[in-house]
Amino acid sequence: MILLLLTLLTAPGRAADYTNVEQVLATFSAEPTIAAVHAMTMEYSKTDNRYVEAWLRAAKNAAWLPELVAQYGYSDSLDNGFTYQTGTYEWDADEPLADDIGVGIDQDVDVRVKWQLSKLVMSSDRIRVISETQDIVKLRDKVLEQVTRVYFERRRLQVEMLLNSGDLKAQLKNELRLQELTAQIDAITGGRFSEALVKK
Repeated sequence: MILLLLTLLTAPGRAADYTNVEQVLATFSAEPTIAAVHAMTMEYSKTDNRYVEAWLRAAKNAAWLPELVAQYGYSDSLDNGFTYQTGTYEWDADEPLADDIGVGIDQDVDVRVKWQLSKLVMSSDRIRVISETQDIVKLRDKVLEQVTRVYFERRRLQVEMLLNSGDLKAQLKNELRLQELTAQIDAITGGRFSEALVKK
């Protein structure tokens, strides 16, 4: 319904009211440009250059993080010392007398840090990110090509609706097709296109 109202509001004239191409296209100046739609598409699909560059930076900088190994050791020991004595005591002289009982506890902590400097030049993680980045660029080119085609198909339909009134059946058919193309752009931009239309 909103799109129908927008179409009516942005199409006030008849074909005879326009004398050049610029006047016709100016009717749609409030709508997002193709550059703005491209930006919406890349933002929604996370294929914008800034995302790709951030992934490459993160893969390169990850090599600066060292491998940290920490070990903790604990051991205890019981030490009994015995003394043999002779004399007149309550115990038999042949049995030893516990002289010294000692308990020993040892604790140690070992921390090691290891860098793999070769990864600063090229690591398997970075190679994987580069490979995935190439796939992302191909995806971006594909979705941008698709949204460009749908955008200008929609614009051609808008111009046709503006210049050729036709009968009610033709108008309804064109309006439904316009909504379909708008929905396709919304699917690629995550609804940002229609949001921009409403804001304008």
